Amino acid sequence: MVSVVSEFVMTSQTPSTPRATRLIVADIDGCLSRGSRSHFSRKLIDKLVATNHASRIDPLVPAVTLCTGRPQPYVECLLQVIHSDTPALCEGGTVMFHPKKHLVEFHKDFGVRENELLDRLRVRVDEVLLRPGVVHEPGKATHVTLLVTDPWKPTDLMEQAEAVRAEFGGTFTLDYSRIAMHFLFRHLNKGSGITWLAQRTGVALDEMAAIGDATPDLHFMRRTGLSCAPANAFDPVKEIATHVSKLEDAEAVMEFIDMVLQRNRDLATAAATTSGVKAR
Repeated sequence: MVSVVSEFVMTSQTPSTPRATRLIVADIDGCLSRGSRSHFSRKLIDKLVATNHASRIDPLVPAVTLCTGRPQPYVECLLQVIHSDTPALCEGGTVMFHPKKHLVEFHKDFGVRENELLDRLRVRVDEVLLRPGVVHEPGKATHVTLLVTDPWKPTDLMEQAEAVRAEFGGTFTLDYSRIAMHFLFRHLNKGSGITWLAQRTGVALDEMAAIGDATPDLHFMRRTGLSCAPANAFDPVKEIATHVSKLEDAEAVMEFIDMVLQRNRDLATAAATTSGVKAR
């Protein structure tokens, strides 16, 4: 049988001596689900629950947590559903929720200045972009997300949104997915978030595997040892992923979990074989 290690593309983040993956960090919309107007796959939920339980007794099984633009209450609920005890990133990496401690933590670089800028941004977004079918995502504390529904698409609003962003110089970036637009602080994103998560969990970045589908996910997928883009991912995401699945969202996630687990087992077998040869 061909080793699953060969199924992954080597990138600049891949160490010369591959390390086992201890933590899978997944985006939600476009990966675990198809978004707000869809349902979670029961098969996927069962897979995530089983994986998280197995990770507590088998060191070769990675735990699974989340890195999403969704607000903390949503993330807390989903962590309970998938039986995850690992801290998760909310609001595009600016908020961390610790399920064991029931603690909500804000990134150290989000402070009074950022709150004041957000208040000004919300005023301009309300004046220029809000309309029937375009509303704020509730619960956001550290950036602005607009949910875009029929008859609009995020791309329809990009020119006006870019004009609002430009009013604040280089303070904000503008990212979008298929159903949303995100005004994010340039210095706070899923990339800074995943580095923060590594510090809090003690899991090195090259011991993490990321799953993402949209442009905000590029920031954290570039930093982890492995990464997966489902078939429905945007092209720039596929270009940097170490694995591009032919399957979409939930099916791709389940496939990737199996691939990562098999890779961990292959690495353990190879290490044991090498140790045996050296011992002789």
